Amino acid sequence: MKNVMIVMLVTMVAVLSSCNKNDQVVPSSQVTDATSLPAKAVSYAADNYPDATIDYVLLQTNAVARYIAVLNTTEELAFTTTGDYLGDGKQYRGGHHQGDTIHCDTIHGGEHHVGGHHGGHNGNQIPVDSLPVIITDFISANYAGYSVIHAEYDTLCPEGAVKEVMISISGAEPMKLVFDSNDTFLMQANRALYSTIPQAVKDYITANYSGYQVSDKSEKLTLADNSIQHSVYIRFDSNRKKVRITDAGILVCVQ
Repeated sequence: MKNVMIVMLVTMVAVLSSCNKNDQVVPSSQVTDATSLPAKAVSYAADNYPDATIDYVLLQTNAVARYIAVLNTTEELAFTTTGDYLGDGKQYRGGHHQGDTIHCDTIHGGEHHVGGHHGGHNGNQIPVDSLPVIITDFISANYAGYSVIHAEYDTLCPEGAVKEVMISISGAEPMKLVFDSNDTFLMQANRALYSTIPQAVKDYITANYSGYQVSDKSEKLTLADNSIQHSVYIRFDSNRKKVRITDAGILVCVQ
């Protein structure tokens, strides 16, 4: 019995030492960009969130999710080392996922936390508190209860240079508002399933893009004059396009 107790004590000391040494099992993360993601993860984000861009990536160590891609919509996608999708990245921050634990946390009786990151690394980003008053006033007047969560410069066809402002409200997906270079409202963009868009739009895609794979997600664009257009995301191998079409199935432009 005495020998057994000695073996158990030595084993426990060894485990505790391994936990303390260089904090090898303590989850940690660093901020990087989309170039760090495996191709499989990049493709997943592009196929399932084609209306969004990757703002920055959290590269985690000693964690269930190796990568957490944070989109400009503030949505987060968690991936394994090989780029397999795991789920909502907010559930995988700091090494844990729901009921999962890291043994050294249990031994020490504590919990390690990985701090969040505020603000993106997209070079086109506009600080939310720097948005022109004309835009913030427009949002307050027309989207009561919504909060601005992200803003950036972009180039659209046929509009050219624009400001895109992401807004959100509890219980709904983020919404995109687009303003021109003079801060005039151009359109509202809402994520939609391709299966729900008008048949005329689908017919145009089928007739003109045979062989292309169509993303399950599209965007419904409600313009300032209340006319409706649709952005359809398609790809052929690595060649990706955004096709903008009116409700009646007439091409607006391809980007």
